[in-house]
Amino acid sequence: MGIAKALTSPLVVAVVLLLCISLVSAHETHNVTFYVHDSILVPNANALIVAGPGGDLTQLQKGVILVTDTVITKTTNPGSDALGKFEGQYIVDGGIKYRIQATVIIDFPGDLVETTYEILGQRTSFNSTNDRTLAVVAGTGFFLGQHGYAVAHTVSQKLYGTNGAQVNVQKWTLVVGK
Repeated sequence: MGIAKALTSPLVVAVVLLLCISLVSAHETHNVTFYVHDSILVPNANALIVAGPGGDLTQLQKGVILVTDTVITKTTNPGSDALGKFEGQYIVDGGIKYRIQATVIIDFPGDLVETTYEILGQRTSFNSTNDRTLAVVAGTGFFLGQHGYAVAHTVSQKLYGTNGAQVNVQKWTLVVGK
């Protein structure tokens, strides 16, 4: 039997089709969208400065480390359905950039398995309205083994004074899969 005839045999065609289907389905992705309401240096802030140059915890500046713990919601309205939490740290490494390491905890009602995404990367300034892309490096629980990328978009921002005080609403879309 010649090579051309062997490659067109029903068994070979079936095996090739199964391999193609398994490769395509193994790389399927889906989107997870939520809103983060960050507040910094305002009353009842949810992103707190925990370290600063010379011990200064009063202004957003180079060398500051912030810890955030805020509810993520279904819409831009802070009173909309809560989907989970956004927890992590921001490290301000210059006047126009900061690094972020965050855990997105998705809360499935009645579920005892913690389902999370771990996000790492660098973003431009808190005051930027352009889209930022960060890495989704891992998932746990229902998202075990998933990874991909996150796109953060500032929906609204209110600045107060000159020390960096602000309230931000950000739309996050995670594009993830196995």
